[in-house]
This record gives sequence, C-alpha cells and structure tokens, in this order.
Amino acid sequence: MTRAPSRGLAAVAAAALLASCGSGPEPVDPTHLRIAYGWYPTCFDYAQSNPFAIFGRQVLDTLLSKNPDTGALEPYLAESWKTLDDGRTYEFTVRDGVTFSNGEALTARVVADNFEKLWELAGQGVSPTAGAYLRGYERAEAVDDRTVRVRFTQANAGFPQANTEGQFGIIAPASLARTPEERCAQGTVGSGPYVLDEAVQDERVEYVKRQGYDWAPAAFSHAGEAALDRVTIRIVPEENVRASGVLAGEHDVAYSMTETGLAQARGSDSVATVVAPGIGVVNSFLVNTAHPVLADPAVRRALQHGIDREEYAKTFYGEGVEAATDVVSRAHPYYRDRSALLAHDPALSRDLLDEAGWVPGDGGVRVKDGVRLELELTYSSGDIGTARSGWEYVQSRLAEIGIALRLSPVSDAEQLDRRNAGTWQLAVGQGASRGDADGIAAFYHTGLTTWKSQQARPEVDEPLDRQARTVDPEERRRIVDQAVTTILDQGYGIPLFDSSQVILVSGSVRDLTFPVSPWEPILYRAKKG
Repeated sequence: MTRAPSRGLAAVAAAALLASCGSGPEPVDPTHLRIAYGWYPTCFDYAQSNPFAIFGRQVLDTLLSKNPDTGALEPYLAESWKTLDDGRTYEFTVRDGVTFSNGEALTARVVADNFEKLWELAGQGVSPTAGAYLRGYERAEAVDDRTVRVRFTQANAGFPQANTEGQFGIIAPASLARTPEERCAQGTVGSGPYVLDEAVQDERVEYVKRQGYDWAPAAFSHAGEAALDRVTIRIVPEENVRASGVLAGEHDVAYSMTETGLAQARGSDSVATVVAPGIGVVNSFLVNTAHPVLADPAVRRALQHGIDREEYAKTFYGEGVEAATDVVSRAHPYYRDRSALLAHDPALSRDLLDEAGWVPGDGGVRVKDGVRLELELTYSSGDIGTARSGWEYVQSRLAEIGIALRLSPVSDAEQLDRRNAGTWQLAVGQGASRGDADGIAAFYHTGLTTWKSQQARPEVDEPLDRQARTVDPEERRRIVDQAVTTILDQGYGIPLFDSSQVILVSGSVRDLTFPVSPWEPILYRAKKG
C-alpha cells in the first residue's frame, strides 16, 4: 500500500492530492468513479445538511473559490467582487453565460434570491450554519442583470470566505420555490459539473456529467466538462467491506478508514491511503456552563488538564487522528499551537479543585457543600468518536482527580431534544469544516451555537462578535487569539482530538482534491486510468 505524500499546509488543506497512486489493475470503465461511503444522506439539500457534504456539493457551484496553493479567494460564478462600506456591503459581478442544469439562467436576481432564501431558512431553524455565516444580514438586491449587492447592518468580515462553502452553493429558481422538505427529498438544481441522476435509499446515489459545463475556476486545473462521465456513491456501512471492495476492484474509493480498513490494505501495491486534513473545530467536549457544577471555572479547568490527549488519541485511534493542540485543526488558517493550555497535568487539576473547596469524599469523588463532583456525558451513535471504550478511558482518568463521569448513551433523537432543551452537561461535538474564524464563533459563541441554554460568556462572546466586524486581517487574528485563549484557559470547551479524513483509493484514481473540506471532495477533475 502506498501513501499520498504529505504537503504544505495550504496545499494539503486544498488538495490531499493523488497525482498518481501506483499501478493498480486497468479499470473496467475509466469514465465511472465508484465511491464506497458509510451513510445514506438524510437530506440532499446542502444548505440544510452539512454532514452529508459529499452528496450536495457535486451539483453546486459557489460565487468564489479558494486557491488550493495560496488559500486566496478567486472568481468562480462571480467574475469579480468588491468590499464596500467597511465590510457592510459586498458587490458581486455575476459571470455571463452560466446556466443551471434545468436550463434556467444565472442572473444577479437569482443570486440575490438565493441569499434571501438562505436567510429565510435560517430564521426557520433549518439552516443554522448559513444563519451564522449571514450574521447582521439586511438584504440582497440585484443592481442590474449581472450585479448583486448584499448588505449587512454591521461589517461581516467572513462573508467572502463563506461564499466558497457548499452551503452557499447557488441553486436554480425552481429549487428556491420548493419547500425545505421537498429540497431534502429531491435535492436541488445547481449549475455544477454533475447532475443527480438516481438515488436508491440506503443503496446508492448516482450522478452523471453535466453536458456543456464550462465555468470551473482556474485553480481546479481542468477546463470544460467533468473528466468523468458518471459517479456512483454506494452506501456500505461496514468499514471492512468498504476496504475489501477497493482491494477487489469493486470500488475505486473507500471513505472513513480506521486501522481496521488500513490493516486489510497493508502490503497491497494497488491501493493508496489519502489523508485529507480537517479544516474546522476539532472533536471536543462541549461544556454547559448553565449547570451549577460546570459554572465553577475550577471544575472546567480541572477537566481541561485531567485528560491525556496524546495517550487517548494513540490508544483509540489510528492514522489520521492526533491529539488536539487548539480549538481548530492544524490545517485551519486560524490555527495556533496552544498545547501548553491543554497539557495533561493531573496535579494541577487536583490543586485547582482543592483551592475551590472540592474535597475528596466517599469513593474518591470530590464534594463541595454536600454536592458530589459528578458529571454526565451524553453521546449518540451519530457523534464522531463515540466508542464507549474511549469514553471509559476518559472516565478513568477523571476519576483519578476526583471527578465522577457518568456515561449516558442516547439515541440521535434524544440527543437533539437534550441539545435544544439545554438538559445536557457534557456532550461530544465537532464544528463545521469552515476555514474562517466565524466557524469558531458558530461553535463557541453562546448566542450562535446550536447547543442551547449555555450561560452567556461576555469575555468570549464579545470578541467573537467583534472579530466578525473586523475587516483588517491582522487585527481580526489578534481578536480571535484573545477569544480562543480565554476559551481554553477557562475550560469553556475541552478539545480532544484532531481528525483527518482517511480514504483508501485505487491506484487508478488521480486528481482527487479537497479544496474546502475532507468531507467535500471536488470530483470535477478526478480521473481514472
């Protein structure tokens, strides 16, 4: 088994690129890419369903694109753009001659209607991620057939970057007219290089090449129609079956590999491992500071230093998973090594609890004013990194400093109910894969997070608000650094591990790239043979 080489940060984030992966057997059909994926999407509308990005992204284009090598924003459906009124207004000039796959034309009016609809969906609660991106939204208007202006009540510094994200993919008027439920069930009509052809529940999703497509950004290094005629995403829940399928030539790509799948491929020269780094908030414990015990900063800080992240990551995960060293992944543009704030130091944890009046009690569990230091961790099968053995490890480490952690597995539906009602204490979470500081705000700002009923934290919420209004990049970074340092120092979040997407790929596959997210491959330029 060969492995795609590691590259520099911008290049890796943009393209954990398989320029060539060995000499596998000749494919039966070099125009057909077959992907083995673990989950059938609950929704085909990307604006509503970020976890299933691979499905929605293939039919969509965005106004802007991120250069794989430099990270700079570049034209896509917008051939140019301007920042006006100190970041309160953005003006886009829409590319001429673009059509949606149903024949409707792309115009400034259509783009304006897209933003209006996104804001409407955010207000309905069905598109919270887009709502966080559109903070301070006032209106969008078509100045003429090709010029659209988007206005905000306050500066929105992250808005240009948001227009590289799939949630902001521009959809046709016919799709804008559908209800959210219809969009989830039927998908959306985009201007992208592929068209959704067929979806068979829990079995497969088929895409076919869009005829006449010719407006990909230059950074994609491919012009005209997609290189492949057809893409099939097969739903294969079992990891070992996904891996064996690539080895047997039944699949070309297998998503979400751990040591289980990689061990099967070890020794084979016909497949390669691609490690696509995450570009978002890392897997973390969310902390509900509205709970009386977790309102105590000494308890939160003791949690922060009571977990050995290095040992945890090495013991329970394999390739592609590292101990967290910041609130965001290493490929994120706002990443900084803050491992000192996350150092495993059980002696410090005990000292913090001692000073706060939490004294050892029965069974080694600390007590203060008659209250046991007992916390509940709720997790569901839909959460990332939910193996009970891993949480039992964390449970044992916290017991050593006098914290009793109760493990409560719940259904996805119950977890959602608890999240909305605020009846949770510790929970497992991972932020959206967004390469902007607003992704940090969407996760940690108490007014923006989807984990409700958290106590307001002015020392974090205020700078996260301020950075969103700060157009100067250096000043914005300084403000973000201030907020993140407070988050970690005060234990408002407990980062655990930084996970990349590990993918097993046949040696015949080339040019598989990930400009925005490891869950969101761009298949437009991918080739076989």
